[in-house]
Parts: sequence; structure tokens; C-alpha cells
Amino acid sequence: MKERYDVAVVGAGPAGLLAAKAIAENGFDVAVLERKTDMKAVTRSCGQSLLPPNEYFFGDLFHYNARDRRFCFPVMGLSFPYTGPVKSLHEWHMFSPCMNSMQFGGGQAAPIALSYDKEILLSCLLEEVQGDHVDLLAGTECSGIQPAPGGVVVQTAAGPILCSYLIAADGTNSRIVQQLGYNNNRRHIANLYAKSYFLQGFTSPHGASILTAVAFLEGKPVYLFLLPRPEGGAWNLLVLTLEGSVDLQTAYEALVQDARYASWFKAARVVHETAAVEYIYSPVIKPFRHNVLIVGDAGGCQELECLGAMISGWRGGCAVAAALKEQQLELPPRAIAGYQDWWLNTYIKQYDYQDYLSIFGLAYTMGTPEVIDYVFGLMGAEPFPPTFNPYTAVGLLGSRLQSCMPKIMAERPDILQQLAGTMLMFPSDVMGQTLNQ
Repeated sequence: MKERYDVAVVGAGPAGLLAAKAIAENGFDVAVLERKTDMKAVTRSCGQSLLPPNEYFFGDLFHYNARDRRFCFPVMGLSFPYTGPVKSLHEWHMFSPCMNSMQFGGGQAAPIALSYDKEILLSCLLEEVQGDHVDLLAGTECSGIQPAPGGVVVQTAAGPILCSYLIAADGTNSRIVQQLGYNNNRRHIANLYAKSYFLQGFTSPHGASILTAVAFLEGKPVYLFLLPRPEGGAWNLLVLTLEGSVDLQTAYEALVQDARYASWFKAARVVHETAAVEYIYSPVIKPFRHNVLIVGDAGGCQELECLGAMISGWRGGCAVAAALKEQQLELPPRAIAGYQDWWLNTYIKQYDYQDYLSIFGLAYTMGTPEVIDYVFGLMGAEPFPPTFNPYTAVGLLGSRLQSCMPKIMAERPDILQQLAGTMLMFPSDVMGQTLNQ
């Protein structure tokens, strides 16, 4: 570890490593600080799916180049090796508490998501940035930051590091964002509690499709997300809730024995577990302060999805590289402002966090299992267009629900009245009110 770098990146996830790659490829000295001793290890729950490869997302068209085994972003001109397995996923089935379902996609159109191995992804990125002469400081925790003339001092147990810029890529519970005071002006909406189980022997009712379900345990909403792993017939089950009083292990044990799902799990066995607690805040609006640039999930509401984090990390790294070059040439600064404009117009405006929360807040906006069952039954009569993009899905669901309003008014005016109170509210307000009761 050197005492000075042009840039220090805190966090060795996809966003941080791609930010480091962008800076190093422009000839600047970069260090990546990661508190894990094994940088490639995935220790937190993660869906390990890349979405959406069938539409523009954060301004780019992601795809997997199978011939050369690379992940590609053609608009930005970014690609990097990925030598692990990939599985294309074409359908998404959502189940209500009583197993009414809605389907997105089908057939052999472009996939709506790709299942991949995140540890192999990180291994490939680590090898890539090592080839670009990035210093990888594993087991190095950023314990504090202070402004310094022309830059930032990063405190670590091994000593301080002086850098011209710091990139905060330390995830959705970012300590750097907290230390910089951003969270004082953000709204804390809820916490997301997650546990992931890698399963062998799972039996899907719809083949290699994405399965999600809304369940209630003792009146508390719990969500199930099931995604095929890329090889070996394994599955990834995520059990999620916003309710801190729900024990996720108890929830898992109850759900796999529930008559509605028991046939799926009859022969299933758990081979690996991870867990996570994620803070859900309103997003950071201006991701630059005191020579610190925020990328990826660190400034997001809950998470940007892995592709969004990659795109943000690469763009942020390019912006910092350009800012360093501006300083060398004594040019008026504009690179960082360009990144902030992209962040505002793309993540804040185009991908509204309220839409993202609509998926996790569905059980709260609809209120009861009976309402969810009835609405799913109406809206699931015909398949939806292919997507696993939460922002796109919310628009499709909203349009379908609007078209069902006359039928709801005729059949169940009581449900219409119940929905009317929450449909005009932001999902964050509905969730906040319910969770605080």
C-alpha cells in the first residue's frame, strides 16, 4: 500500500471494480479498499441475476457475448471477460397468497434475465483490474475520511492514504455516505431483511423460470424469489421481508412445508446460505461532495440491480479520470458535473425509486391477501410482455390494473374503495405508515 494514490475506491463489488478499471486504463494510480479478506467471496444474499438483457437499462444494452465469453455494454463501449456459466431466463411467474398467478414473457424471445455466478464474475473483474495495475487492498477497512488540500485522506488500520478523489462503492448500507452526512437529508423508509438458500432438488412448476410469491405469516408479508442457478440444476431461494419481527429461518421452514409450495420443495436440500439487512432510503440526489463521488448502490434507494451498479461504476470512474485530466490541463471542470447530470436524469428521474418500491410494497399497497388474490386473478388472465425489470413491470401492472377498474367497480366495489386509499399515495408513504404502526 502506498501513501498516495490519484484515486481510492472503497468497495470491491462490480461498481467499485469497474470504476477502478476505468481510472486505471486512463493511466492513473488506483487503490481498491475492501474489508473482506477474500474479495471474490459473496457473503451477502444476492439474486445473482442480470436484468434486463432485452431492453435499454440505465442507458445501455447489456448482452453476453458467448463467442468470446464477455459481458458487453455497447453504448458505453465497455466489455470484460466472464468465464463462468450463464443461463437465459425467459419467463417470470408471480403468485398471490392463494396461488393466483401473473406471467411475464414466454416462448423463445430474448431473455428477460441471465443467471450467473457472482463469485466468478468478481474473480474475472479482479483479474482484469490487476492487469491494469490497480492495487487491491483486501482486508482493509476505511475507518474514516477527512478532507485534505486538493483531495481526501482515507484512514485505515495500516495508516492513512491521501488521494485526489475517493469513490464510494461500499454498497447499500454505505458508511461513507453516512459519514458525509447524506443520510441526514434522506428519508429512511424501511429495512429489507433477506436470507438466501441455494437449493438442490427443487422442483419448479414452470421449468427454468423466475418465480416470485407473496405470502403472509401471522399477518406479516413475506416475499419469495426463486431463480435457477446457471448450472447443475441448483436454485437460489431468497426469503425477503420488511418486517423486523419476522424470523427468516422460521419463515423458510414454514413456507417449504406449506401446502401451497410443499410440492416444490419435497426433495430440496440446502447447500449454502447467506443473509443480509439492507437499509431503504430515498436516493442521494447529488452524488459528489468533498471530492468523494458515489457510485452504485451506495447512493441508491435499495439497490440499482447489478447492471445499474456496473454502469454507474464505469461512468463514475470515467468521470473521475476525466476530472484528473482536466486538472492536469488546467481546463474548466465539467466531468464530475456530467456524471451528476447522468445520475439525476437517469436514476432519479427515469428510474423513480417509488416505482422500484412498488414491487416490494405490493403487499402493503393492496393490503390483504384477499385483495391480492382477487387482483392477481383479474390481471393474470393474459400474459404480460417479457420483462423482469422492476421499473418496466410496474408500468405494465399499472396499465393492466387501470383497464380492470370497470370490472372491479362492478364486481367488488369494496375492493375498489380499499385500493383507492393507497393507489393515490407514494408506495414509500404506504410502507412507512404501515411499518410504523
